Amino acid sequence: MFQVDRKLILTLAVLVLALAGGGYLAWKDLTSRYAPTTEKAQSTPEIKIVPLPSGNQKPVPALPFPPEIKANLSEESKKMALENIKMLTEDLRQNPGLPGHWINLGLQRNFIGDFEGAKEAWEYASYLRPDDFIPPHNLGDLYTYSLNDYAKAEASYRKSIALDPSQLMVYQKLHELYRYRIKDNAKARAILEEGISKNPAISLWLEKILDEFTSSI
Repeated sequence: MFQVDRKLILTLAVLVLALAGGGYLAWKDLTSRYAPTTEKAQSTPEIKIVPLPSGNQKPVPALPFPPEIKANLSEESKKMALENIKMLTEDLRQNPGLPGHWINLGLQRNFIGDFEGAKEAWEYASYLRPDDFIPPHNLGDLYTYSLNDYAKAEASYRKSIALDPSQLMVYQKLHELYRYRIKDNAKARAILEEGISKNPAISLWLEKILDEFTSSI
């Protein structure tokens, strides 16, 4: 039977402990280096004011607050609208180059009956984002249903269609303008046929409107 070398066993034990200790220290160093910090920020960053595009020629619309509420609304609706308008107004005073904010501000102003304020907001949104069909579409609705300027309504809807010919609802809005307000059946038919020809794959909705219109005249 062979004899156990006590010195060899002792040497191996020391080596194992050293390796284990080194591994623990390395793991501890990594965890301390990459562990998430729990220190909180001492101050919030300042709001960055984004400059408008160079060569800006269109004056920023006035942003009065509080606006005059002209629509017949419940107290709860008034409160919610004012809160939304206040938030949007504060943001736009810091950074007037936010087209989405101007679109939403126009919606809120239109809701409270401030039609001129809505018009200014959507016109400025269209200026900031000239390739967006939404502002001219909203202006078309405003001129049709609130300001009763049908020539401007037609021009606004036409601009919206030119920017995005796939928006079927704009063809329908222009059809209704021709049919019920201007009372021009030829144009009412033509705009539906235009929408169908430009969108053959998704035109079923307009085709149904055209069938109903044809049977009614």
